[in-house]
Amino acid sequence: MDGNRVSKAEATASGTGTIWSRLATTIENGVDRIASSSAMSLALIAIVALLCFLPGLTTLPPVDRDEPRFAQATHQMVETGNYLDIRLQEETRYKKPIGIYWLQSIAVWATGTAPDAPIGVYRLPSLLGAILAACLTWWLAIAFGRPRVALLAGLLMASTILIGIEARLAKTDAVLLATILAAHGALARAWLSKSVERNWRLATIFWSALGLSILIKGPLGLAAIACPLVLLSVIGGSFRWLKQLAPLPGLIWMLVIVAPWFVAIGIASKGAFFEEAVGRDLIGKVVSVQESHGAPPGAYFLLLFFTFWPVAAYLSTGVSWIMDRFKQPAILYAVVSVVPFWLGVEAMPTKLPHYVLPLYPLLALATALALDGGGIRTTGWFARFAASGAALLPFALAIAAVVIAILLGETPSIAGVLVLLIATAVGLVSARLFAMSPIASAMVAILAAMITYLGIFGMVLPGLQHVRISESLARAGHAALDCADPRFVSAGYAEPSLVLLAGTDTVLTDGVGAATFLSEGQCRAAFVERRQLPSFQERAEDLGMMVDAAGTVRGYAINGGRIVEFQVFVPRSATP
Repeated sequence: MDGNRVSKAEATASGTGTIWSRLATTIENGVDRIASSSAMSLALIAIVALLCFLPGLTTLPPVDRDEPRFAQATHQMVETGNYLDIRLQEETRYKKPIGIYWLQSIAVWATGTAPDAPIGVYRLPSLLGAILAACLTWWLAIAFGRPRVALLAGLLMASTILIGIEARLAKTDAVLLATILAAHGALARAWLSKSVERNWRLATIFWSALGLSILIKGPLGLAAIACPLVLLSVIGGSFRWLKQLAPLPGLIWMLVIVAPWFVAIGIASKGAFFEEAVGRDLIGKVVSVQESHGAPPGAYFLLLFFTFWPVAAYLSTGVSWIMDRFKQPAILYAVVSVVPFWLGVEAMPTKLPHYVLPLYPLLALATALALDGGGIRTTGWFARFAASGAALLPFALAIAAVVIAILLGETPSIAGVLVLLIATAVGLVSARLFAMSPIASAMVAILAAMITYLGIFGMVLPGLQHVRISESLARAGHAALDCADPRFVSAGYAEPSLVLLAGTDTVLTDGVGAATFLSEGQCRAAFVERRQLPSFQERAEDLGMMVDAAGTVRGYAINGGRIVEFQVFVPRSATP
């Protein structure tokens, strides 16, 4: 009888093994079929990228502080028709060049929402830039002649959490990444061909991409491309292969792209743009910590397991295989592109997670090579831990979604938590396949990532009402006033999202300034944070002004990390 039980157990185990084996084989065969067609590969990468990036695009509130600054500056461009200067309210905004503002303006006009477009419209260039970046990762990888590697690299890049975040933010980095990858693709092809004859197609792509990258974010794209360009030439003992990219005509063409606006803004600002963008923003970040974004060297490495999720598990377990094959062209290109740039940003005092984003497609390429070449280590405690990564993050997010909602006094998003738990289950399938077939495991991990982003970005975060302070204030202000063109003032809360949502002429001040503002005109409302109430009331009494409380807004200020409470005041005669 015991023998029969053993026999049944063995049969069950064998059957289970067969099921997993068949699933792994089916997934690998599917990858091979799709990789055999460039059109199918690009279509799948674009679809996966869209499904990863779309949740939350229109439903997440403006994320302070950089995103609403970009969107508000674009709003003012469309509002005023001045597409040369960059302003945030009355102040100049000369931290970045004009490119992203033009692209966002095009998005506003193309959707017919000008000038009061919702934040989702301003995010469209980032969404399209991120999708294009995933496809261009394939284009870079396919230069090395490995279709399956190219497909894997594009899919892995599309699934990473960092590019997913940037795809949902109306700022520069997703579009910048696309321009850098276009330049990488041209540079890699020129290096691989070893020719010394001009290739006008590659030269046009290369220099146009660099010119556009400068218009988007200044010299960062040049720095990213300079690393492989210089190191590959030094390793090869010659710069002659660069003749394919027509350096002199190319430089002239790049200047034709960038010079008109830079010359115009230099004249219009009397040099203030270059003083701010280069002297304060760029050099300031290199030599000192700006805006409290400091971290010690090694911070990017420690963050890699989160920002490069779910791909970091496969990269970390394949890194020894990658380094053992340093001389392979694709690995050499990835290493010389990543290492010097990574060391440079690690050495900078100012650190933000997206600074290493231009390196992630190269890391995705190296990871895809390890997957394709059987270089993923699947034994040992670290491999077991890495394999669980696809399940750990959505499970942790599900717990966090419940805890944070309760702490804020809200009802947790049941649907969002359930979706995250489904993602956890899919992640467990990925973990089960890890030792059997890392490629199949990675494909299932990508599916887990797609479901995770639906849960967290599409359901959980949009449902947290207490963090939508600017929206609540703007809504309360409009409800308090029954007039055509209301104006608002905020005391103790100076987030740019409030300006974007309440209006360009919203005044950001203190309690004294808020009371003074109310006394100077009609159709006005003040948002006064609790700590500013004494000074507001004292100033109102000095002015002999009677005010009425028209509402209360309470919420959690993410940047301040605290609960805040506002009273909405209107002059007594303005009460509806």
